[in-house]
Amino acid sequence: MMLPIDVSFAQSCSWFPADCPSDRQLPDSAERFGNPVTPVEVSMEIRLHDFLTAWMQKEAEKKGWEVYMFDESAGSGYLNADRSGPLADPLRPPHDYEISFIFIVDADSLHAWQRWQQDFLTNMQEDLKKMATNNDYSKFTGMQDLKRKKEEGFRNASMLRVKIEINVVDAIASTISEDCHQTGQLNISHASVAAQYHNDRTDDKAIFDLNQFKRCTDFAFLLFGNWTLKPDGYAYFHPTYRADKKNIDLTTVKAIRSDVVRVIAMHVEGSPRYIRSFLQSLDTDQLYSLISH
Repeated sequence: MMLPIDVSFAQSCSWFPADCPSDRQLPDSAERFGNPVTPVEVSMEIRLHDFLTAWMQKEAEKKGWEVYMFDESAGSGYLNADRSGPLADPLRPPHDYEISFIFIVDADSLHAWQRWQQDFLTNMQEDLKKMATNNDYSKFTGMQDLKRKKEEGFRNASMLRVKIEINVVDAIASTISEDCHQTGQLNISHASVAAQYHNDRTDDKAIFDLNQFKRCTDFAFLLFGNWTLKPDGYAYFHPTYRADKKNIDLTTVKAIRSDVVRVIAMHVEGSPRYIRSFLQSLDTDQLYSLISH
């Protein structure tokens, strides 16, 4: 019988079982031009990386937390009409960029999680042997539920995940709505949309890159800049500049360059306590200053 449960926890970084840095990282500047992007867009990516990393490090220092980059990505750019090179700068739509971070908010809780993870693995292997010997897997569901609930508690006590998206096509609170509901509005300086959500059932395999914010019990969703204030029928918010196709086509000379920040979306995933602490001290004036008005 094949059991759908992880039986090994390969430690790939010193923060495991908190999320280790992903393999989505931007290459060196020279390698980025194959996308195809332009020099001004690469400069934008580097500028945003440095600014947002320093911004997150400052927040971590305020609270005595640790922080590290989880992943980073950027738009792939556009080719010109004959596909011989990048589209000319004056014709390029807003360039998108994304970066996310992990905060270790309590190192002691992380170490307790690490010890529990190893103990659970050892005990689980022994239990699975007994199940196989007796051909009785009735306790398996209980083992899965225990693992989920314990890791839910450790994750909430140990870490926050923060994702920041620049010039995205659209934004959504979560692409998984099952068991997820809004619990209230947030009062965040400069945010055009700010709300908090709760997950009735967490999923430790939810994919951060796909905006599946289900690994923790709670998350916050914030938008900065000019967005539609009501989501569409699929729950997506849209930057208002996209309503004019001349701002996003590949043939019109743009009034605003592609390397200018137009809108920002942010997700903060963790326990309500640490989400509230993070957002209360966050200097959103600095974030808002990135946006061209």
